[in-house]
Amino acid sequence: VGLLCLQALIPLEGSPAHGHSAYKASLQHHSFAVPLEYSMLLGDWLLSGASQGFAWNKQPLQTNNFEASFSFRASGAGDPSKVVDDQSFAFWFVRQNISGDFNESAAIRAPSWSEGLKEQGYTLTGSKALFEGIGAVFSTANLAKKPGSVVSFISNDNHQSLGYGIDVPTSNAKAIDFRNKDVEFKIRVKPVSVQGQITVDGKTEECFNVDRKNFPVKAGGYIGFTAWSGSTEVTKSPDGVSLTKVQVVNFDDQAVGEDIMGTSAKDKIAYEALMSEDSRYFQDQQAQTEHIGRITSMLSAHLNETKPTYDVMAFQVSSLMESLNKLDRDCRLLTKEMQVLAADPKSAKTPKKATNLQEMKVHIMGLRRLLDKEGAAHMHKLEAVQKNLNEVKQQADKAAGSSISKIVDQTSVLEKSVVSRSSQMSWMLVVLLVATVTIGVLMWNRMRYYEKKHFIWPFHGHHVGLDLTDVETAPQAVDKQTLAALPDCQSADPPSMPAQCKALQRLT
Repeated sequence: VGLLCLQALIPLEGSPAHGHSAYKASLQHHSFAVPLEYSMLLGDWLLSGASQGFAWNKQPLQTNNFEASFSFRASGAGDPSKVVDDQSFAFWFVRQNISGDFNESAAIRAPSWSEGLKEQGYTLTGSKALFEGIGAVFSTANLAKKPGSVVSFISNDNHQSLGYGIDVPTSNAKAIDFRNKDVEFKIRVKPVSVQGQITVDGKTEECFNVDRKNFPVKAGGYIGFTAWSGSTEVTKSPDGVSLTKVQVVNFDDQAVGEDIMGTSAKDKIAYEALMSEDSRYFQDQQAQTEHIGRITSMLSAHLNETKPTYDVMAFQVSSLMESLNKLDRDCRLLTKEMQVLAADPKSAKTPKKATNLQEMKVHIMGLRRLLDKEGAAHMHKLEAVQKNLNEVKQQADKAAGSSISKIVDQTSVLEKSVVSRSSQMSWMLVVLLVATVTIGVLMWNRMRYYEKKHFIWPFHGHHVGLDLTDVETAPQAVDKQTLAALPDCQSADPPSMPAQCKALQRLT
């Protein structure tokens, strides 16, 4: 809103009936200069290139009353006969949106860049051969292919395709040497005329002045720059073109010139209403007051919206001014100190030929020597400490290695001892178990033997000893007489007979 309002307040240059003579508004989104701002340039322009240079603005110019000026330099071989004949560089103002029509991916996928451009119709100085608009073409040879720089004006109404070498350069092209020089070219476009001027080495010449009353220039066109390196030749080389500055100025006091970024549709409509022809003539004072009121409202809205931004900028500028003031004071103090040091105080204690500056140099040199000496001593100490640390590290590594090897050896010996002891204990346990079993068996047999050999029987008042072995081996020895000698066994009934008698009876 603010930009629109500020443009509305600029003095106007229009028709003599308006009485204005100084109106012009720079179109920022159609202009640039080095150093380039990468983000802004990408947003406003479509850039491409290989053997074709390509830069087209993405927004249309909403005016047919403007001036475009640009600075460039075409650098190449000094001898014109050693440059390519069909190379060219051009400025365009056409109705087609080339930035939306050009397909760079298709050109890359084609067998060659030239074929990719030819498939899309870009055969005239790297741009469309079929177009509606005007152009200024800079060539390094005339229509007869005679070496020499020329400038041609071309136009087309979108009914035929133009060809380089046939329609361009034109027969009335302006011959002027612009190669290897800093050049500024201005093209002044009006609805009924187009004028071109070139400035080389401070000298300005008119290249063309075309009457367009029968074919008025229309608003809404797109500006762009293209270049073509020409045919490939072994003995010739193309020039390199550097475009360093582009400035587009709107001279139309009834058109905005370009879309203003960051404004709403409502604000644009309001501004167009203020800029319209109906808003320039008022029937009475009340209409003038209403018009001024609308402008005041727009300015108030702009101030309210931008006040936070302006406050931040004011704070930053204030901080910057404080920093600059501090820098100025420091510079003044340093200058005064240097003046005092360089002055001769003419003191009695100071030699006549000596100065404070020389004394300061001597002190600085002494400090330097002292620092060098101390630095060398510290370096020697650090080297000695480093050497001692390395020796200690080596000894520690050796000691650690020997101790570990001893521990490993002792561990292996201990492991062998444990294995040997374990084997011995196992064998001893086996032997002990075998001995125990053997002794037990022997003792059991011996006890059996004693039980069988000595069988003792209790009787009334006396004992009779029998050898059970004899009883078993000679049972016939035990007869009734023996039993008769046993009163208890003889007299007892079989049911009440003692167990001993029953045993003897079974033996018999």
